[in-house]
Amino acid sequence: MNKNSSLVKRAIVFTAAIVSTMVVVTLLVYLLAFGRGGNALPLLWSVLVGLGAAAVVFYPLLKALISPVAEQVGRVRDVAVAVAKGDLDARADERVPGELGELGKALNNLSYQLSRNMYLLIIERNRLKQMLNGLSEGIVAVNAKGRVTHRNPALERMFPPEAQEHPPRDERLKLIPDRDIWADFDRVVSEGKVVTRNLETPERVLRVVISPLVDEIGTTAGAVGLFSDITQLERLERTRRDYVANVSHEMRTPLTAMRALIEPLKEGMVTTDEARMRYYDIILREIMRLSRLINDLMELSRLQSGTLAIRTERMKLGELVDDVCERYRSIAEDHDITFHEETDFSKVPAVVANADRVEQLLVILLDNAIKYTPEGGTVSLDATWDASRVTLIVKDTGIGISQEDLPYVFDRFYKVDKAHSGMGSGLGLSIAKELLKWMGEDIWVKSELGKGTQFGFTLRRDATA
Repeated sequence: MNKNSSLVKRAIVFTAAIVSTMVVVTLLVYLLAFGRGGNALPLLWSVLVGLGAAAVVFYPLLKALISPVAEQVGRVRDVAVAVAKGDLDARADERVPGELGELGKALNNLSYQLSRNMYLLIIERNRLKQMLNGLSEGIVAVNAKGRVTHRNPALERMFPPEAQEHPPRDERLKLIPDRDIWADFDRVVSEGKVVTRNLETPERVLRVVISPLVDEIGTTAGAVGLFSDITQLERLERTRRDYVANVSHEMRTPLTAMRALIEPLKEGMVTTDEARMRYYDIILREIMRLSRLINDLMELSRLQSGTLAIRTERMKLGELVDDVCERYRSIAEDHDITFHEETDFSKVPAVVANADRVEQLLVILLDNAIKYTPEGGTVSLDATWDASRVTLIVKDTGIGISQEDLPYVFDRFYKVDKAHSGMGSGLGLSIAKELLKWMGEDIWVKSELGKGTQFGFTLRRDATA
């Protein structure tokens, strides 16, 4: 305590007054009552009387001096207790003179700083919470005992709650129903090492990275798991692998066939002109097949890169459809398939499209329809329209497409025939979809295995018609 403080000065003065009063009273009593004798007992009684007289005289003064200070100290104590309990709005009286006023001012400043720091911590906590809740990756944190302390909405979307007849005893399994994941969390907490793994569910593939949480003294205080949805990445990687494999397969087939034909020709094993001409025809056919595959790949690449310009104009579908149907009617007859038009296309409203691309789309769909329709089946071309769109529909009574295959029929190189034994490249429907996408139109498919298929695509109706 400062020696120049008012409390110290007041205590010194008060003590000096008590001591001096006690000494004066003691001497007076001794001189008046016991001055003649000279032993110690009268002196002791004089001291006691002096003490009593000092106590009687200065008790009211002491009470008047101590009581305000005690009240002020009590108020400061109450403020300190309130701040300790979390009431950071409590304030002490700074107008009190001396050290108590300074103590109140220091306490108020401490309360203000605590309040400010708490406010900043709340802001940072809310910001961190919003960031975690806004992440597309799922996050779950556990403490040193393995109990879940935090999770974000993305994790809950990855593992939606399921109604269970017998809920698991472990509460964590209600959040992530995989015991191996929680075993990894426990191992990370106990060993302090990062664990990485993939978790495959029926709907998605998740990349799981579980890392230890280390406190300031280097002790593992828990673990945090990051769940990233890599379904799309896995699908793209699978598509890339399939694309390379399919391109290699489709190119290898005609090249192998040509090699098998050219080698006998080179070795002089084909001796007759008729056999040589047959070999040449097969080689030419395989070269044309390879050329179509390369052209399809280039066409699809241009469509997907956006470098292909498609000019649209007002057009009537009647003449174009009649030409296409006349061509495919003879092809259908060669395959013993019935082909007909279900709509009088001369009455179909005009559309805004590109004639070459519409013909290309019809050729792709009619080729597939005839290819996958057995003898005795039927292929037809129909049209419907509304105020804004005309829809062309190619129907067949062929082998159909299973429900499992329907979502993938527009993928590159996808074939319902998993052995890829057909003559097609598997790019036609992909080109059709990309063409229509580029034109701002849509294509759809309906099919039932063993009962046939319908492919339809839209064209924008001419608003001036």
